[in-house]
Amino acid sequence: MYGLRMLWSNAVISVAASACVLRSWSLLYGTQPAGFRPWIFAAGIGAATWLAYTWQRHVKSTRPDGLREEHSQWLQNHHTKLRWVGLLLAPAACIPLVQTIASAGDALPTAPVLFVGLLTAGLLTLLYAGLPGIGGVHLALRRWPRLKLMWIGLTWSIVTAVWPALLNTAASFANEDVFLMALERALVIMALTLPFDLRDRNWDAPAMKTLPQAWGTRGTRITAAAMLILAALVSTKAAHGNLVFGAGPLMMVPAVAFAHERRSAWYFVMLDAALVADAALVMTLV
Repeated sequence: MYGLRMLWSNAVISVAASACVLRSWSLLYGTQPAGFRPWIFAAGIGAATWLAYTWQRHVKSTRPDGLREEHSQWLQNHHTKLRWVGLLLAPAACIPLVQTIASAGDALPTAPVLFVGLLTAGLLTLLYAGLPGIGGVHLALRRWPRLKLMWIGLTWSIVTAVWPALLNTAASFANEDVFLMALERALVIMALTLPFDLRDRNWDAPAMKTLPQAWGTRGTRITAAAMLILAALVSTKAAHGNLVFGAGPLMMVPAVAFAHERRSAWYFVMLDAALVADAALVMTLV
């Protein structure tokens, strides 16, 4: 039951988002994040992630059969608490944007492109599950055939890799390392999302044509493992040969290799927590 609370409360995935930001900074600078700025930024991204995932769950709960019965019941039982947590986290979620606006003058060449990217990520987050109500399901980006996984990877890549990288005035899109960081993050997130899609393949609408619906359990496992291996290579290249940055994705391979739709809630908590473990490894050994 504790595992269910951790998973459904979005606590682990929020900490994981913060960890991804700190990992990005470590990769960019080749050392642990220095000063309070990156840590405050990362905390803000974690708060924003909690709000985003809670919003999407709320949207699904406004429709008949939008959530599994146990998920829906849990949400109803904790509705008031979740509302108060959201109100408390909202100011913190604004901090990364405030930091970005404050530094926009110093990073003028990249600022317009960055804000376009953030607007894209914001729209993807807002409309990923659509809007509340039955009619809002028609706006759900996640229901576009074959694109559900790509939306998730793209959003996480922008928010937890590109954004913190371009907040550094010395970085730009012309920097190959920024592109490699974004690619690595998308690959890892998509790989860790595939077991969730496998769990939901009989719940998701057939028209969504998710990878697990098309390729089954074995194909999903192979694809996720291949993504993580490629992510390890890309991350090592971005780190100019530092093998520490490739170790995390490789350690995740056994987890996705045993993905199954009937795994316990603890298994899915572990997948989210793997992002935290990867960041901790990097910041300990770099």
